[in-house]
Amino acid sequence: MRIMRNMLTFIVLLLATAAGYAQDVKYIQLKQEKVSHVPKTYHFADVVDEREDVTNIGTMKGGGSSAISLSGGVAASLNTFVVNNVKQNKATQPVSLHISKLNFDMKKRGGIWNVDAEVLFTFYVTGKKVIEYSSKGKGQMDSDPAVYIEGFIRQAIGNDVKKFDEWWAENRGNVPTSSEVKVNVHLAKTTDKPNTIIYSLQQPLQISDFMGRVDGKEFELAVTVSGIGVAYSSTIQNSHVTLDIIVTPYFNKATSWFKPEGRNTRVLAHEQTHFDITAIKACELVAAIRNAPFTQENYAKLLEELQFKNAEESNNEEIRYDNETNHGIITSMQEAWEKKITAQVKATGCY
Repeated sequence: MRIMRNMLTFIVLLLATAAGYAQDVKYIQLKQEKVSHVPKTYHFADVVDEREDVTNIGTMKGGGSSAISLSGGVAASLNTFVVNNVKQNKATQPVSLHISKLNFDMKKRGGIWNVDAEVLFTFYVTGKKVIEYSSKGKGQMDSDPAVYIEGFIRQAIGNDVKKFDEWWAENRGNVPTSSEVKVNVHLAKTTDKPNTIIYSLQQPLQISDFMGRVDGKEFELAVTVSGIGVAYSSTIQNSHVTLDIIVTPYFNKATSWFKPEGRNTRVLAHEQTHFDITAIKACELVAAIRNAPFTQENYAKLLEELQFKNAEESNNEEIRYDNETNHGIITSMQEAWEKKITAQVKATGCY
């Protein structure tokens, strides 16, 4: 029983301590007065208070200190004001109004109130921030500063309603309001990069294309350095993100090489098949990109993942090719691979 009494006493002390830190709050009621500008291009879907501290909008210091807030809560109060006082067409673009800053610092000196005001409203479309408007002001008065605060908030809303309507009318086509991503992807046919050959069925590799310094294992007669490059750009067209992607199957002349004793058609055919495998994998990457579920949020990461997966598969295929043919030494396997890969290249329809 003694333990229970001690616990009860401890709880009472905690409550008393918490009550000691409670701060008075002065609540301000927004005047319900119509906003003169009628938005033509959008309507407000909701009002969100994204501030870290949503309990107040500032402090009053004059013979004591108290917090100030809006009656019914900040977000609810502004939402009610917007619903009641902004004429809206629900058929237009829905917009979310975020309260990013709403701060009033009031200090009384003598009989005069000095007020510093800062309001920052941010406009969101389809969950994305598109623009923000800041309003700052200073005021002095010998009467209740609540009147100044209430009027400042209403004026900021009215000004920003008009400014965003004008901005949205001019810029909405440049803002991606649709989550859909359109993709244009194709294989490169030419390049302006030096010492680079783009894959072509009409122009197979020549021994003279291998211009690099010999740098390999003793048993290697030649090395083909090829790969798949990916370049993309994103634009906004008619409120959609459009990706233009170029996939480039290439051969690097400066790092590919032949040993003198390997300069023959048999070794060249082995190296050409390496480049053919690269070409096939480039076509597979194009297909994977066309079928990928791109969104505005994931397209950069997803494109990188597709490249990595394709590069890994390509590397594994190149290794298997060298292992099964023993780098072209096993004639029967070499011929089988050449036949298979040549048929696959033609079947892709890419070249």
